[in-house]
Amino acid sequence: MEPLKLTIDTGAVTVDVYDADGSVIGQFRFNPADIDLATRYQRVMKELGQLEVPADAGSEEMLALTDKLKEQMNYLLNYSVSEGLFAKCNPLTLTGDGDFYVENVLDGIAGLINSQTSQRVERKRAKIRKATAKYHK
Repeated sequence: MEPLKLTIDTGAVTVDVYDADGSVIGQFRFNPADIDLATRYQRVMKELGQLEVPADAGSEEMLALTDKLKEQMNYLLNYSVSEGLFAKCNPLTLTGDGDFYVENVLDGIAGLINSQTSQRVERKRAKIRKATAKYHK
């Protein structure tokens, strides 16, 4: 007997991660319209706001902090994304603008969420307008 199978469109998308020079440095998958994302985002931002990088941190402390950041990103996006996001660059790496790499990642993800959510809402509105057009004549 063949095993049962259920295929559902979760709305998840695959995102390629590019370096500033245009080379692909990773890939991850998540659902930018997940309605629980806002709640998880607030929790992650609270958690990250409490994290500090001690000036005299040793390698063990830095590794623990890095692991914590990766866990938070996995939690935020509800997928295992840390390998795709941080395979080529540690979350605590300072970027050219002086921010931590993880800050740039969070800013980029926020932009993706806003863009994707707006597109999906507009597609839904278009379907509603089309379905109700005959009643507006």
